[in-house]
Amino acid sequence: MARHNFSAKVKRQARERSGGRCEAIGAVYGLRPGQRCNASLDGKRVEIDHYPIPATDEGSDVLDNAVACCVACHRFKTSGYDVPMQAKGKRLADRHNGMRKPSQFKSAGFPKAQPQRSASRPIQRRSDI
Repeated sequence: MARHNFSAKVKRQARERSGGRCEAIGAVYGLRPGQRCNASLDGKRVEIDHYPIPATDEGSDVLDNAVACCVACHRFKTSGYDVPMQAKGKRLADRHNGMRKPSQFKSAGFPKAQPQRSASRPIQRRSDI
């Protein structure tokens, strides 16, 4: 799967928007629903995360999908949300693609039918129709 990375401009805008604080919110980042982390982000520790649209989806590389977050929140989301979701997607794709293998649908065909017997007398057409 192709990954859509943020441009330098989007990363800079996300850092500016965050005000130097982690923007991670909610259970997906290991917090209570609606709770924001707000950990201080120094220049070396800020990570820009794709959320809610995963990095593998088209259109995920925009500012509205960029979350400036601390290392701990990003690690929690990656290990507890991103990796399991990607694994599930791969399993479903493998199962779906596995069903389409031509080898699964090849068969010996129907058994050969017994030859039909011919009529004992010729078919007569009705003239009253």
